[in-house]
Amino acid sequence: MNPNEKRILTLCGIGHFYSHFYMLLFPSLSLWIYQDLEIGLPETLHLGFPMYLLFGLTALPMGFLGDRWSNRKMLISMMLGMGTASMICAMATKPWHLMAGLSLIGLFASIYHPVGIGMISKTCAQRGRALGNNGVWGNLGIGLAPLLAGLAAHLIGWRSGFVIYGAIAIILGLLITRLEIDETPLSGKTSSGSENEKENSLLPYFIMVLCCMTLLGFCYRGTVVSIPAYFRENIQSLSSLFSFNENFQVKDAQSFGTTLLVSGIYLFGIFGQMTGGRLADKLDLRYAYLMFHALSLPCMILMGLLTEIPLFLVSMVYIFFALGMQPIENSLVARLTPNHLRSLAYGMKFVMVLGMGSFSVKIVKWIMNNKEINLVYFLQSGLIAIVVCLVGLICLQSRNLSFRNQ
Repeated sequence: MNPNEKRILTLCGIGHFYSHFYMLLFPSLSLWIYQDLEIGLPETLHLGFPMYLLFGLTALPMGFLGDRWSNRKMLISMMLGMGTASMICAMATKPWHLMAGLSLIGLFASIYHPVGIGMISKTCAQRGRALGNNGVWGNLGIGLAPLLAGLAAHLIGWRSGFVIYGAIAIILGLLITRLEIDETPLSGKTSSGSENEKENSLLPYFIMVLCCMTLLGFCYRGTVVSIPAYFRENIQSLSSLFSFNENFQVKDAQSFGTTLLVSGIYLFGIFGQMTGGRLADKLDLRYAYLMFHALSLPCMILMGLLTEIPLFLVSMVYIFFALGMQPIENSLVARLTPNHLRSLAYGMKFVMVLGMGSFSVKIVKWIMNNKEINLVYFLQSGLIAIVVCLVGLICLQSRNLSFRNQ
């Protein structure tokens, strides 16, 4: 890996960390916010809907800009914008105030995926490994957010948490203005890996993969939003760990224990990202994609059936495969799209994955208010089963082609 690739991965890693950090920070802080704002937990979680919606829907125009402007400058704008929006959230006194600040976070965070992943796919020689390493940064953001949210809420309050993490984002944004990189795509590469293949011959497969990614977006956002509350309700074991010692006083031991568990499963997903990234450079992308989803399906079903430590363990395995498939999926997008439209293609992906997936927030709210919360995981199991069938169809119809990262 040359120095320029290292600088690119550093810049993109910071952006990936923070874009996911904020998406998990709010659901975790909501365990305290709803008491302060005096509204129900489902209603509090629903305040994040416009954030998740903008996180996805505005990825398309951000990808369009990414193909025509400086990726580096866009990522700097993202960091400064998220940090400022975080300060606005800290000052919220009414639910709609908080919703407005969260919406701005979603708008700026939407820059990352089409711009950052698009740049990596065009400039890094070992695409799968680079995307896997970049995914580790995203997993760290996902995994550390619940833990850092819990610490902030207990020690200094949820408002101060928004202030501190927002200030760090602004400082990092200013620091990376000094990071110089070359964004020129690697020479001699085409979108499909073969100069003889026509772009439109791969379009049907891109559309089918896009359908898969849309369904998986519902599963991803539904899990992210619901799992803190689901763990708090179904895993009671940790609360005793924070109440037996009189010298360690925690206002709500169960909520704090929950944030530790949620952090644990997402940090475990780092190993999935690393595994998926390396397999993406070695295996046919179609079959690796199929394998990861086929293995995640029984785990999602069991998440709806189990409680206590078995629930935690099977959730870890599910996250391993659900996040581990991302370098494979992003490699598939790169394999199916041309360089000059790469960021736009990732923008389309994340409009569907994160934009359409944000509507799962409404489904989770309805289920929490009217049904048992484990219904979320049974519904998502059905979506993953459809994905397995679609990927199997792609493998069958494209059996005469090569879908590799070369």
